[in-house]
Amino acid sequence: MTKDKTTKKAFSRRKFLTRGAVVLGSTVVATYFGMPFIRRYLAQTVENMDIGSMITSYDPDFWFEILDDNTILIRSPKVEMGQGIFTGFAMLAAEELEVPLSQIKVTHANTANGPVDSLSTGGSNSTSSLYEPIREVAASLREMLKAAAAQRWQVNVASIKVKDGVLSAGGKSITYAELAKTTKEWTKPKKPTLKPRSEFKYVGKDVPRIDLVDKVMGKPLYAIDHHYPDMLYAVLVQSPYIGGTLKKVNTKAAAATPGVVKILEEKTFTAIVAKTRYAAEMGLAALEAEWEVPKKWQKADFEATVTVGKGKAVNIQNVGNANSEIKTAGNKVFKQAYRTPLGAHAQMEPNGTVASYKDDKTEIVIGTQMPGMVRDRVAKAIGQKSKEVALEPAFAGGGFGRRMDVNNANEAALISKAVGKPVHVFNTREQEFQNSHYRPNTHHVLQAVINEKGDVTAITHDQATPDMVLESVAGDVGLAIFGADFLSAGHGASILYNVENRSTTLWQMKLPLKIGIWRSVGMFPNTFAVESFINELAHETKKDPLKMRLALLDGPEEINQRYQKVLKTLMKKSAWDAPKQPGIGRGVAIGNDRKSIAAAVIDVAIVDDAIVVKKVTHVIDAGVCINPNGIRMQVEGSIMMGISATLYEELSVEDGQLANNFLAYRLVTLADAPEIDITIVEGADIPYGVGEPPLAPIAPAIAAAVFDLTGKRLRSLPLQLDAAES
Repeated sequence: MTKDKTTKKAFSRRKFLTRGAVVLGSTVVATYFGMPFIRRYLAQTVENMDIGSMITSYDPDFWFEILDDNTILIRSPKVEMGQGIFTGFAMLAAEELEVPLSQIKVTHANTANGPVDSLSTGGSNSTSSLYEPIREVAASLREMLKAAAAQRWQVNVASIKVKDGVLSAGGKSITYAELAKTTKEWTKPKKPTLKPRSEFKYVGKDVPRIDLVDKVMGKPLYAIDHHYPDMLYAVLVQSPYIGGTLKKVNTKAAAATPGVVKILEEKTFTAIVAKTRYAAEMGLAALEAEWEVPKKWQKADFEATVTVGKGKAVNIQNVGNANSEIKTAGNKVFKQAYRTPLGAHAQMEPNGTVASYKDDKTEIVIGTQMPGMVRDRVAKAIGQKSKEVALEPAFAGGGFGRRMDVNNANEAALISKAVGKPVHVFNTREQEFQNSHYRPNTHHVLQAVINEKGDVTAITHDQATPDMVLESVAGDVGLAIFGADFLSAGHGASILYNVENRSTTLWQMKLPLKIGIWRSVGMFPNTFAVESFINELAHETKKDPLKMRLALLDGPEEINQRYQKVLKTLMKKSAWDAPKQPGIGRGVAIGNDRKSIAAAVIDVAIVDDAIVVKKVTHVIDAGVCINPNGIRMQVEGSIMMGISATLYEELSVEDGQLANNFLAYRLVTLADAPEIDITIVEGADIPYGVGEPPLAPIAPAIAAAVFDLTGKRLRSLPLQLDAAES
């Protein structure tokens, strides 16, 4: 299809720019209104923002390619990392293009020939941000094809019918593929008419994953499987100590290792390059390195650093006079503290890059959540223009935020340039654990005032956590404006309940290692703390914890109605009011993650002195449901990841070293899988995120269930019965 540069494009993809303007102009606003006001305003805005996308192009021929067999290829600017977005995108495109779903194929957009999303893949926004844009681009392509057919047959475009990728009028017909081959000039519509939901054929129905067969059959979809002819393999020398720098290195034995072809000692890295992956790793094992270690950190050091009262305090929520109420309430104040530990991503595929530098052009194959940014940084590192670097995103073998980083892409490109051949550069499993970015440990102190009637009149939440993304994204100026990372680390920290006086304050500090996004970002630790506290308040005031939530979340706003529907559905589905089975404890929690509401009732038992999750009843409202099958998969994955982080996961810190393998970092297994009952409700007319919100209620609901069964309060993750508090 040829591009028509004269026709204007009109799509709704610019919504984010409108919403983002408040952030871009925050320096001026802060100067006028005052820093505390603007920080609270931005924090509460971010809490409820369904973040859009920033796509480089919405030209239909940049997104779609009509193949010879009349199938249609979509180039996705979002990365598939197990969340099922390719299937959802195919469904949306099939609706507007009027073709069977089987005629749609989806692939990642190469940065050289497809749309690039400058905001990356994350924040559970892939489907929600592209729900209308994909339909609009597909509808534009449909109308362009209809206009071309009308021109060919000299008929009114309104007479053109479309069915299963075939256009017809007046007894004539032609396939999309035949028309695309022979048409040179195209007319783009200003604003195509979208199909109403009442006419959807696929959206809202269960559809199997379109990438399922390829994954089952072992097709090389992941970067680690990618291969170039005559490719070499490299391993970087990386510190096994927190903050360690290479003091001295002896490469003689490494260079003599069979299969090793070169030891690269550059200013910023050292690499062993070999004919095989095994040879590269053996060379790394033979290398003699001496490390400068400024301090041998311990777990206690991390907890002492991340503690409420230390670092910079930034208030992000202030309704009423909560802090004053707390100060003057005396013995009416109920107070508790909670902690969560350092966490690793522990994804199956280690991070790595396949790079090929040739004739002043660079090709990159990498499983990344941020293709555009990685391309730009590789270009800068290697001294090229961005257009000279073609990045092909691969399926990510586990993302969860771990691939929101450049990782070793720069080094891979530089090594390929130095050796003159394609190179495969991947972390070892030990390096993946010890040279990553991590979910930070957190500390939370919550206080509430309970009056004579047993009502909660004030709540404060003080949360201590390092910055997850703010400094890396916004720089020193952004950090000075915002004060604390309420974008990610503080996400979910605010009190969502209708309590007259409520306040949330973040305590910002730094840790000596790289902190980054972990699935659900701050929502996981913050919901654990806040919802655990609400469960304790229910017990303290002798109220039913689910019905207490119903009362505190009542109101006339749409969000309140959605809360009510989710909780009432949960009450019914879990048979909340029915007698419990012997030996079973039950707990409940709810979360609102960027407008998606998720709540769970969890049943636990104690087996051989260990906590065992027996059943999870989960209700989610993520607005319009594209693919119920995909949503259930996402919720199931979140539940299992939540159980894992609640019962097992803790990244140990000892003598300056972190846990470095799966033996030292326990994860959930299939043996831990409980009975799962998922209910999907639609409380809005547009879709919201699904990838992260279901995780929010898991930890506090398990903790509440343990208390219900044993009378023991567990306020630190991972939950351990021998660490119970009064």
